[in-house]
Amino acid sequence: MNIAYLGYDVLYPCLPVLEAAGCTVMEVFTCDTDDVYEFHTKVAMFARERDIPCHIRRITLDDIHRLKKKGCQALFCAGYFHKVPIDHSLPVVNVHPSLLPIGRGAWPMPVVILRGLTQSGVTLHKMEKELDAGDILLQEAFPVTRKDNLETMTETICEIAARLCTRVVRQFDDYWNHAVPQGAYEYWDCPQKAEYTITVHTLPEETERILRAFYGFDCYLQLDGNAEICVVRGEFFPMEHSMPFGSPAAAEPGRRGYFVTGGIILEPVPERENL
Repeated sequence: MNIAYLGYDVLYPCLPVLEAAGCTVMEVFTCDTDDVYEFHTKVAMFARERDIPCHIRRITLDDIHRLKKKGCQALFCAGYFHKVPIDHSLPVVNVHPSLLPIGRGAWPMPVVILRGLTQSGVTLHKMEKELDAGDILLQEAFPVTRKDNLETMTETICEIAARLCTRVVRQFDDYWNHAVPQGAYEYWDCPQKAEYTITVHTLPEETERILRAFYGFDCYLQLDGNAEICVVRGEFFPMEHSMPFGSPAAAEPGRRGYFVTGGIILEPVPERENL
């Protein structure tokens, strides 16, 4: 099967398994990433090692028509910032990191943790003009526990997505022709800064969820005088009778303490001031 691949490194495992399943990757389209939290290094290396054209830009309708004339049979999209133009003469499969129709939207993974949900999933679906609305080809659920954070969820999603891509490409026509329409859906907006900022009013259980939901990305501690500390891989360690960060009673020795990895102390913790 001749395909073009759209995506950056977040779901990179999908790309080599498509090749391993017998696909010829004709061209790759990736994104201009910040190289801090998001990268396209692995995708670009895959293309370079195989002398495959790699475009770091938005795919256009002209690109789709050109690919079709060259014999491309489908596009696989696995993590791609840009909206893909739809021409129904060329199938487009999208890998979405939620159990559609719940969790439409660009970044559903943190929302799962922020809401305390115990299940998420991965869905392969037909791409349509409406975001994440296409018929479902294949999907798989997985449990989300209190031990999971954004990083562990992403690892699970990558494993499942790679497995589903292999299954779909090996019986592509069957899955495409028997895709199931989505029912009533739930759209999740991308989290805004207020949702990944810990303030003096943030309860301990909310603090713990925020740190897990954005683990590996930036979240913020809002200190006195509106000063902020950026936390990328924070961990939450409550003491007995924990209270919101900044509560007056928090200053009482031994009452509670938070600290995060990276040497940042949120509240003094007896005998651990140097952590």
